[in-house]
Amino acid sequence: MKAIFKALKISFFTGQYDVIYHKNTKKGKITFILNDSGGKLSITPSVSLLLNPKFPHCNSLLIEEEIVALVDTGIDRKQLERILKETRIDLLINTHTHPDHVAGNSLVSKTTSAEIYVPEQEEGNTLSLERMKSALGVLGRYVEPSWEKVVKDVMGFRESERETTYGEGHVFDFGKTRMEAIHTPGHSSGHFCFLLHSEELFFSSDLGLDSFGPWYGYLNSSLEDYLHTIEKVKKIGIKRVISSHADGIDDDLHKGLDRCLEIIGMREERIMELLKKGERGERNLAKYGIIYHNLNKFKGPMREFLTFFEENIIREHLKILVNSGKIKC
Repeated sequence: MKAIFKALKISFFTGQYDVIYHKNTKKGKITFILNDSGGKLSITPSVSLLLNPKFPHCNSLLIEEEIVALVDTGIDRKQLERILKETRIDLLINTHTHPDHVAGNSLVSKTTSAEIYVPEQEEGNTLSLERMKSALGVLGRYVEPSWEKVVKDVMGFRESERETTYGEGHVFDFGKTRMEAIHTPGHSSGHFCFLLHSEELFFSSDLGLDSFGPWYGYLNSSLEDYLHTIEKVKKIGIKRVISSHADGIDDDLHKGLDRCLEIIGMREERIMELLKKGERGERNLAKYGIIYHNLNKFKGPMREFLTFFEENIIREHLKILVNSGKIKC
């Protein structure tokens, strides 16, 4: 954050404490406001990033023009309630339907008349928890009770009342700003990133451009698809990028993508080391915290929740290793 915002001003508005940072860029002044209801990164006069990047939540993108749009509802409930109270929302657009990104869809559907858009590849997941469980590979698995507890009690997910779908190349027109949907599978089958051409800005959602790196831990995730997506996104000429789980703006999209590949490579090397020592199967390999290095610090449902992800991500690596001939089944 210090590298991005170099000037500091402290002010008070309506009794609420706000810390305001500024940075001058080629695209104009960027303002970041941090208060007790969460952070708001104002990228342009009409485009802001609502900050709550730490899993099990995520950032939301807010575009305020002739059409007011919210991208994802994974900020916590208090933040979302405040936004819905202060702002008219005409469109809600989900980058994908993992529960940390759609937890507040039900609140939007119940309290507004906004159109709700979800990726066509993941249609129905926000309307039915059972359908979501099936799509994500949770239904009937050992993790189901813990997963449901975390998704309902921690994320606050409830089933939405309505949705419509969008697909590759769909352009959302808000007035001055137009946002193009780019299909980027891997994290999920229906994962989308967004290009805001006039702002020269790329919203990467869960592409992995954050401190954790690439994530592909559900049944509808695919490491193979993710690697193809990296090559696809590298062809995009825009450098400025914001994401769902980071709290600033990155000025080098390609550098971030190269870092994702490095992390994937390091994970593969660690798996190969353990395989050479005689370890077999994702359940045994998961004990070493290859993906979640601090896994042992978690207890109860969250520990089981993350272990499930660890096993699935390792399984994706094992598929790649088998298909490439580096290991045998």
